[in-house]
Amino acid sequence: MTTLVSYATAKGSTRGVAERIAAQLESLGETVVAQSLHAVASVQEYDTLVVGSAIHSGQWLPEAADAIARLRPQLTGRSVWAYSVSSVGVTSTILSDRVAPYLRRVTPEPRVVQLLRETADFRGHRSFAGAIGPGDWSGLGRVLFRLMGGHYGDARDWTDIDQWAETIHQRGAQVRGD
Repeated sequence: MTTLVSYATAKGSTRGVAERIAAQLESLGETVVAQSLHAVASVQEYDTLVVGSAIHSGQWLPEAADAIARLRPQLTGRSVWAYSVSSVGVTSTILSDRVAPYLRRVTPEPRVVQLLRETADFRGHRSFAGAIGPGDWSGLGRVLFRLMGGHYGDARDWTDIDQWAETIHQRGAQVRGD
C-alpha cells in the first residue's frame, strides 16, 4: 500500500505536520510519499491520500482548493483523510483557553473538506494547531490575535499528530485485512 501525504502551507507549519504524519506512517511500515499539493500531478498510484492545508480566513489555501479541484476526478473510491492547520486544533491552540473552545464549536468545516466528503471514500478530518511568529499576521490580524489571547510559538501537538497517523494506519490495515 502506498500513501500520499500532501499539503499546502503558508509559512511551513503545515509542511511540518505533513512530514510528521509521513514519518509516523513509515515507522508503522507504510510506503509513503510526502509532497506539496501543488506538485501532485496524479494520485493514481496511491491507495490512500492524506491531504491538508493551512487555514486562512476559515478556508484551505487557494493552492489546496485548486489542487483538489484538479485531482477530483481521480479521487472517486480512494481512501482520503484530511487535516487542517490553524490557530486552534483539537488538542492545542495558540489562542487563549477561553477563546479556543468557543471557536472549536462554531468554526465550520472548510469547503474543500466538504467537497472531499462528497467525492472520495472520506475517512476523517482532524484539526491541528500550528506555529505562529510575530511577523506572520498583518497589522489588523496582529490586533485580533492579541485580543483573542494569542501567543507566539509552536502549538503543534506532536503526540496528537502521531496518534492520528496511527489511526490512519490501523483503519487501513482493517480494510486490507492485515
